[in-house]
Amino acid sequence: MNEEKERFLVTGAAGCIGAWSIRLLLDEGVDVIASDVSEDLRRFRLLSHPHTDEVSFVPLDVTATTEVARIVQEFDITHIVHLAGLQVPFCAANPPLGAMVNVVGNVNVFDAVRAADRRIGLAYASSAAVFGASSAYSGGVVGDVSPVMPDTHYGVYKVANEGTARVYSLNNGIGSIGLRPFIVYGPGRDQGMTSDATKAILAAVQGEPFKFKFGGNMLLTYAPDCARAFIESARAAAGSGDALVLNVPGRRVGVAQLVALIEKLLPEAAGLLSWETKPISAPALLSSPALGDVIGPVANTSLEDGVGATIEHFRRAVADGVLSSSPS
Repeated sequence: MNEEKERFLVTGAAGCIGAWSIRLLLDEGVDVIASDVSEDLRRFRLLSHPHTDEVSFVPLDVTATTEVARIVQEFDITHIVHLAGLQVPFCAANPPLGAMVNVVGNVNVFDAVRAADRRIGLAYASSAAVFGASSAYSGGVVGDVSPVMPDTHYGVYKVANEGTARVYSLNNGIGSIGLRPFIVYGPGRDQGMTSDATKAILAAVQGEPFKFKFGGNMLLTYAPDCARAFIESARAAAGSGDALVLNVPGRRVGVAQLVALIEKLLPEAAGLLSWETKPISAPALLSSPALGDVIGPVANTSLEDGVGATIEHFRRAVADGVLSSSPS
């Protein structure tokens, strides 16, 4: 950890990775300002149960340029984990709004760092969606420097954000690290089509049937591992003027194999889970991710350990009434 007194700003605090980032930073004793346009921190409460930490929360719409700059200045922010954004289906349903939040919001965060006129470590969320379908790549393998070929509005917006980072580096010397997660799973991941891996685990714990909307292979990253990568990337970016974009490692697994693992760990769930045969199009193979060269050791929890921990977390949450609704 840096010797200076750290104060992190986490945007998108109501989301899964945001909630995990806050949880891990609080566990370190680091000052955190949580921000989101929504004040619904149920995911953080799920992750923190049975702890009762008070979170310093500041409502923030990242499309509001002056507000983003004000918060960075007013709270003497030293590091930013920028996760605020709309996911694939929301961007498809309303592309102009998706562009405002995902692209303009990202520009506003970078410009707030520029306006602060001091070194701030910045990590922001890009996405594996910049690559498009795995069929566009030889053997379905992608690397940190593979050509980007997005096939969704969301992916296009993330490519734009990587370009924004590069320009602020060239023109203003602002260092940043953009991370491209693939499929994140674990407690708190309950939104978007690729949340099916987590929803399946919850359904199994609740003794209810669930069907994946896809088949084929996935690259799964345990949510706290992903959050840790963002935290350490923000720290690494503080000492740099470069704009780096890096893939987040994970564990490759077929949907059928994941179901078998869930049933192995939770035998009473046998027969509850099923899947469609059409494979998900996202790449599921990485070549030589360089993240560890930049931030040091990268956590990449085994699937058995990650799925097992998620089962236990959900069991406790259901038993204590923190989770009661069925997956959808």
